[in-house]
Amino acid sequence: MKFLVLFVVLLWQQRFPLPHRSTSSRTFRWWLSRVERVPGFLRWHRHIRYAVVAVVPTLIISAGIVLADPYAFGLLSVVLKILLLLYVLSHISIGKHLEAYRSDLRKGDTQGAYHCADQYLAVPEVEVSEDPSTMNHQVIRALLHRWFEFFFLMVFWYMVADIAGILLAWFSLQYARATHCDAQAWRYLHWIEWIPVRLLGLTYALAGDFLKAFPILHSYLWDRTTHSADVLYRVANESLAGESGPISRPVSESPEEAAAELDRWQRLHIRSLSVWMVLIATATVGGYLL
Repeated sequence: MKFLVLFVVLLWQQRFPLPHRSTSSRTFRWWLSRVERVPGFLRWHRHIRYAVVAVVPTLIISAGIVLADPYAFGLLSVVLKILLLLYVLSHISIGKHLEAYRSDLRKGDTQGAYHCADQYLAVPEVEVSEDPSTMNHQVIRALLHRWFEFFFLMVFWYMVADIAGILLAWFSLQYARATHCDAQAWRYLHWIEWIPVRLLGLTYALAGDFLKAFPILHSYLWDRTTHSADVLYRVANESLAGESGPISRPVSESPEEAAAELDRWQRLHIRSLSVWMVLIATATVGGYLL
């Protein structure tokens, strides 16, 4: 059933692309603003604050969906799961902007590509460079991490812990982004990402140059401090080393070469996604993810 729900969601996104959303959820911001109005909330222990903001709504929503399971032969529960997955995964709907960015690079319109990257594709906290090579690396790193957090991380925990898994991952991600100045708030997300980011890194290695990528992944295996974006970027970097050099290698400032570089990453991304869809389907057929 999990694979069926995920298949319907991905097919829906493919046929009916959802509107672009910010990575910051307005619904979560509304919920956090209500919680922060509780007297003395900011003085509570950080574990209690996290539990109230992330764990409690996870339990409530999960219980609601479980209670809906007996109705309409279970169809109501399935529909609710599909709607929730569509909402969560809609925050990665960047296909239109990515294609516009790639098109501008191929046409040599560096100013158009810069504007698109700065507005829609790059990390908000990092100023985008006008140099095509540097800008492209910034975009690739941001896309790797965004796809991981808003797709792979959510799907992974959905497969492991059903709807409670995706809810806890979603609330933890939004909580970390809403409190970006609080280093402790990121610890909860860091541990939720720890296993999935290394599994995705292994997939990159298998889909690319394994002999070059695996030693890098192995060096991060028990690392508890490195940011997930850095792990993904370095592993993907070495995975592509066999095609035309690592993606971190300085390339010509030609926009055409930057577009070709982005295409190489995109092929790696598609191969990795295919590997996981096959694994999920196989596990479902075997009865492990029913």
